[in-house]
Amino acid sequence: MPRFLRGTLLRLVLLALSVVAVGCIISRGVRISEVRAGPADSVTVRSAVKAHLADGSTIVFRRGVTVARDTVRGQGTRFDVALAGAGVATRIPLDSVLAMESFQTEVNGAKTVLYSTLATAGALLGTVGLACAADPKCFGSCPTFYADSAGTPVLEAEGFSSSISPLLEARDVDRLRAQPGPDGRLRLQVWNEALETHYINHLELLEIGHASDEMALPDERGRPVVVRALTEPTLLRDRLGRDLRRTLARTDGDVFRTDARALAAVSPEDNDDYIELTAVAPAGVDSAALVLRLRNSLLNTVVFYDYMLAKPGGRSLDWMAHDLNRIDRMAEVGRWYGQYFGLRVAVRDGAAWREVAKLSDYGPIAWRDVALPIPVPRGDSLRLRISFVADQWRIDRLSLAGSMRRATPRVVPLASVTDRDGAPVPAALADLRAADERYLRTTPRQRFTATFDVGAEGSSARTFLLASQGWYTEWVRGSWLKGAHDSTTFSPTSTTLLQALRSWSVQRDSMERQFFRSRIPVY
Repeated sequence: MPRFLRGTLLRLVLLALSVVAVGCIISRGVRISEVRAGPADSVTVRSAVKAHLADGSTIVFRRGVTVARDTVRGQGTRFDVALAGAGVATRIPLDSVLAMESFQTEVNGAKTVLYSTLATAGALLGTVGLACAADPKCFGSCPTFYADSAGTPVLEAEGFSSSISPLLEARDVDRLRAQPGPDGRLRLQVWNEALETHYINHLELLEIGHASDEMALPDERGRPVVVRALTEPTLLRDRLGRDLRRTLARTDGDVFRTDARALAAVSPEDNDDYIELTAVAPAGVDSAALVLRLRNSLLNTVVFYDYMLAKPGGRSLDWMAHDLNRIDRMAEVGRWYGQYFGLRVAVRDGAAWREVAKLSDYGPIAWRDVALPIPVPRGDSLRLRISFVADQWRIDRLSLAGSMRRATPRVVPLASVTDRDGAPVPAALADLRAADERYLRTTPRQRFTATFDVGAEGSSARTFLLASQGWYTEWVRGSWLKGAHDSTTFSPTSTTLLQALRSWSVQRDSMERQFFRSRIPVY
């Protein structure tokens, strides 16, 4: 059985353990090795790693490295900015390391897109990357997708943001606002504007035809639905009693976030915030839909960067290469993540709240539109409670749809892939047309254009959903490798979450400003 099909069974196992990755999860064979303990001031990494240097060159250490005080040691091969071999390296100053990434030959056989442009990547990476090294909470978490609007790129979606290892490879479905040009082709630019390596497996569009007064969007599992008769709640308030009706009435950038007082009050026993709403129950139906426009805050980024990667230092390289590709270790993290993170919806049924829906995390970059089916209990009013870890979400709009129907989409395959100069890249097209064992790998500053032939517009309205599948590897910043670190890798506990919440409450305003300014320019 092909490895990507074996992921179906694995998906059932992980979902049973509350792993929050959405869509099909792909299993990969990996080599397992343990972190070897060394002196107190050193860490030995057994995984194969690439050290990306501030001057744009790369050193590949296939047998791992030892990070001792201010030096990285190992048997490495140096490559210049054009990826030409430049000799052997056994010792490099830690200050010269922009970031490191772990890799494994079993899953890293993907091709690198835009071969002719790799020689120019190093210079600007050095400039932007040094800024990230100084304050490393840089922009990123997945590929970003842009549409062109009169010469200006407009952010449309971010793909598979929770897929931080091959084991968590997932299919994301995002509603697009983009429409095709006069030639009947819809074009999306796919950017890597972060210190990450992206492994993109598959891209396709889903076209949904609908009436002009209907809205098409994905549900919590990425399945297309069509809603109509959107209404606003009669009562909408957060845990502290703030009236949110004006804030969440329209898509306008005036967004909900947890009040600072509620965030400061979190404790090991109670770390949630919630929104309660009351609405007139739709007549003559037993189900409705909660329609949300939302994205994650950067709380998840703090957990990932500060606690999963920075605190263990070099040990996080082995954690990403091995622990995140072992079902037992992943199940432990999955249980913890599924217990606390995401968004839960409960309906008031008699005297009790009954959970009826759960939404997985999406990522902090692009807004997402989603519809959650909700049962309508008997009575004239409908009461819902939306619960989540304090300040984990940013919500721009919330409404109720009195009508929802499932939709069968027309699948539009990828028609072409072109590089930054508009030249076709047939190998990349072949890699991305099917969800299989072929991947397109992109590194920071790279972009390409994906084109879909959707045809001329018909008599009815139509909406396009982007389905993207893949995974990515975060680069461990050089600054995370310095100084004292935890003696073990990441520990998924309630104490870790509480520490992250308290850290986030102090830095959330400044981090949000810096994060969205720190995109790495693409070429």
